[in-house]
Amino acid sequence: METIPLFPLGSVLLPTGKMGLQIFEPRYLDLISNCLKHEKDFGVVWLREGSEIHQANADIDPRLAHIGTMAQIVDWDSLANGLLGVTIVGGSKFRLVSSFQRDDNLHMAEVELLAPEPIIAVPEQSLELKQLLLQLLDHPHVARLQFNHEIDDVATLGCTLAQILPIDEELKFALLAETDPLIRLQVLMDMLDEYSQ
Repeated sequence: METIPLFPLGSVLLPTGKMGLQIFEPRYLDLISNCLKHEKDFGVVWLREGSEIHQANADIDPRLAHIGTMAQIVDWDSLANGLLGVTIVGGSKFRLVSSFQRDDNLHMAEVELLAPEPIIAVPEQSLELKQLLLQLLDHPHVARLQFNHEIDDVATLGCTLAQILPIDEELKFALLAETDPLIRLQVLMDMLDEYSQ
């Protein structure tokens, strides 16, 4: 078990996935500052219900997903709007055991890190999917996140593709929670086949 700070988001972060965040709440400015100073990661969990922004009199308590992803800060900058921008990349998956909010409203959680998925070479029948992903990674909106173009195994292919495809967060979370990388890849292949018909 490990106790980590959490960043609940309305978007799902997958291992190898990247996303940009705009930071303005004091609790998250402190979190980012602490992580950069001490070279530490934090947890990202999908916010099933509730608001990303703290609201003192919120009608809905935040409802957090039971599986999350460790996030590493790989870049940061001051944005044109004056906010702090950070780019994070997904690492290990974890299971949320319990969570609480500190007095400063930062979410903390006791988590169990999950075992890494097996490394399986991309099968021949999935090479088209790999080519599609490499094309998507060169799209200007995706390219600015500077994803790794070395896609040699099924888990990396499936997670990276699931991260950048414009799919519903519920499905994205199901793909995150999947423990078999071959099943995840098959779900994505079936979904793309359905779209192309």
